[in-house]
Amino acid sequence: MPIYEYICLDCDNRFDRLWPTMASAQDRQPACPACSSVSTKQAVSRVAVLGELGGLTPQEESASSAESARTASYTPKDQIDTLQANSQRKREQGR
Repeated sequence: MPIYEYICLDCDNRFDRLWPTMASAQDRQPACPACSSVSTKQAVSRVAVLGELGGLTPQEESASSAESARTASYTPKDQIDTLQANSQRKREQGR
């Protein structure tokens, strides 16, 4: 069941509508719940970001950590130290 966001062209109300199927949503304009106008258009939905790492779910975060550990197992320590120092320098410059 897809959810689409709409904007009312008469009152600028932003609302969403749950449709039973994607086909049922095609070429249909729902009435605005605020003013009952059928002058609506589909809007680009906002995205919710999860987690501290820019949207990674716990499973993705775990997989990323596992990949880092695998990479560290064959990356020379001096190269890791250089990469970490460069990363720290970039963070400090961004503040």
